[in-house]
Amino acid sequence: MDNLLALFPLHLVLFPGATLPLHIFEERYRDMIDRCIRLEQPFGVVLIREGAAEGGPTAEPYAIGTTAVIQNVVKLTDGRMLLAAVGDRRFRIEQIVQREPYLVANVAYLTDEMTAEAVAMADQVCALYSKHRDALAHATGVAQQMDDLPDDPLALSYQLSSQFRVIDYSKQQLLEADLEDRLAAIADALDRELHLLPQAPHGPLPTSTGPWTLN
Repeated sequence: MDNLLALFPLHLVLFPGATLPLHIFEERYRDMIDRCIRLEQPFGVVLIREGAAEGGPTAEPYAIGTTAVIQNVVKLTDGRMLLAAVGDRRFRIEQIVQREPYLVANVAYLTDEMTAEAVAMADQVCALYSKHRDALAHATGVAQQMDDLPDDPLALSYQLSSQFRVIDYSKQQLLEADLEDRLAAIADALDRELHLLPQAPHGPLPTSTGPWTLN
């Protein structure tokens, strides 16, 4: 049975569990969202490989994206929409079956294998994250608020991947990686940054009131 999914090509990478606010103004995507709401279906978010996000022909996307489950929609009087969605499942485009007015593809949903190596790597990532937080506090002179990290290695990998401030292509690589490789890439990035930061001192520092995210 085909898994048909309407696609929304964007200049961003959506990870499972991440929130997605959107301003929908093109008629074709207003129609797409209306249909998704009516049928109670998600849509797929895919990073643009070539082309523009709006206007003109539909853009060419990367093959792997994430479904977005619509949480709330506010329809404005001029037809525009303010939409809130959350990332759910990774998928791979098997075949694009419709290009106009918007992309529709037959997709295959992807799963990650939970291995003992992935669990051990997740523990390493959490330890590096804590050390990175302390080193950053030492470098700035202000203690950094530590985000609550999920116990589940898969959720952990998605949350930290989403937080990384890197170019979209690098985030796409994280999305496409399997669980062990994704965690290994996160650990490597944290370890490299730790070597660039001064060693954290002993003793508490003043607490910041703002959230901390990976740089």
